[in-house]
Amino acid sequence: MVKIQEETYKNLVEHSPDAVLITRCGIILHINDTGVALIGASTKEEIIGRGIFDFLVADSFEAYHKYIAEVNKGVLKGFTNHKFYRKDGTIFEAEVKGIQTSFENSSAIHLIVRDIDKRRKAENFLLQSEKLLVAGQLAAGIAHEVRNPLTAIKGFLQLTEGNFKENRTYFEIINDEINRIEAILTELLTLAKPKDMNFQQNNITNLIDEVTTLLDTEALMNNVEINTIIQPEIPPIYCDTNQLKQVFINFIKNSIEAMPNGGLITIHMERHNCEQIKLLFSDTGCGIPESLLNRIEEPFFTTKEKGTGLGLMISKQIIERHNGRIKYYSSKEGTTIELLLPISKTEQKSNHYNHHLQELTQLTFAMR
Repeated sequence: MVKIQEETYKNLVEHSPDAVLITRCGIILHINDTGVALIGASTKEEIIGRGIFDFLVADSFEAYHKYIAEVNKGVLKGFTNHKFYRKDGTIFEAEVKGIQTSFENSSAIHLIVRDIDKRRKAENFLLQSEKLLVAGQLAAGIAHEVRNPLTAIKGFLQLTEGNFKENRTYFEIINDEINRIEAILTELLTLAKPKDMNFQQNNITNLIDEVTTLLDTEALMNNVEINTIIQPEIPPIYCDTNQLKQVFINFIKNSIEAMPNGGLITIHMERHNCEQIKLLFSDTGCGIPESLLNRIEEPFFTTKEKGTGLGLMISKQIIERHNGRIKYYSSKEGTTIELLLPISKTEQKSNHYNHHLQELTQLTFAMR
């Protein structure tokens, strides 16, 4: 009967959605597959028999010891937060709950360990989704309300402009500012309702060349050099060229503005794997403070005096609609934007075929 209960208990532990560790006197006696994955180990044998303090960050030693001491006394405790090491040395924060139990006919501690980082990422994702929804509704309302009177103002300005031969500069300034307002309204409407994509197979190397040619003059005027390093034979991608151009132009313009005294922009493109290509947009600007780096994609958040705070957020939307990924890295030496974009499916099939053909050829020679 005891053996059946023990097996039932082990099954419950093994099928728990949370990471579960069974410890006695600080030694790990059992761990489920979820716990193995959380720690980053390959097998249970790498963990069983080791001390729990081997995986705890030193700052958590005292708090964990006091917590477990109370659990051993029979005190019912809730979840408490501690920091752990993974096998690769990275640190993660987890909430831990200890419960008295019996394991292999002796008293032990049943530890439930939940990765807080994953939960926080999920919460942040939901929060950002809600922000985007509210921002989109607000943007659509503002854009429609402002665009109607703006059209009337622009029309009457054009009618009156012909009656004034002098002070043409004033009219040019007013027209420029009206055009700027219209550009902002267009961005707001894009935020509210993204444009329909026109996906086609395209050569991304040509796309980069077109964008750099377009911005070369502006870069030279600001004493900025644009350097491209492109791996040979980059395969085509399935994309909307106009949308990707908008993203690349946005990145390069941001880099130019981040280097008021001049500098270097490097665009590096290479094949990442059989299914993706990688693009790196790097500059030698002042960088983005760490406290702001996580906020740069928030709607309406900007550090620029005349910025709208929509450019990077819309760029992220476009990249995600291309099934791509975007990451930002920044320091005092500059900022790097990493893009991963999928290769055209036709090209992927060709790559897999060539790979299998190569393996078959090698196998044939090996058998001779």
